[in-house]
Amino acid sequence: MGSGSKSKGGIDMGNYIASTNEQIAYVWCINNSIYITPKAKSTTEWYICIVINKKQSISPEAYKKIDIWKQLYKYYLYYYNKYSNKAFDEVIVVKPKQKEVKAIKESSNQTLF
Repeated sequence: MGSGSKSKGGIDMGNYIASTNEQIAYVWCINNSIYITPKAKSTTEWYICIVINKKQSISPEAYKKIDIWKQLYKYYLYYYNKYSNKAFDEVIVVKPKQKEVKAIKESSNQTLF
């Protein structure tokens, strides 16, 4: 879960091992129809695509290998913390940068954040 690697096409998204809290947030989001995935900009950069209630938003910023996984899990944690009534043993508050939130809202005209 959450690790990228070289595929047959030679694209390297890097390797990342999700923490236990990140894995919990990931599963919770999937179970609650919040999907956060990489979307290729090129073979070395990816945007983040977020789908909630069939509404899609794409990050204005592209991320390089390994950073893409870290950012994906930041969003999973953000949505878990925002919408879940459950709490981690240690509460982790991670919010996307304000400029990212503003740009995504403007580009999609949706209120996902």
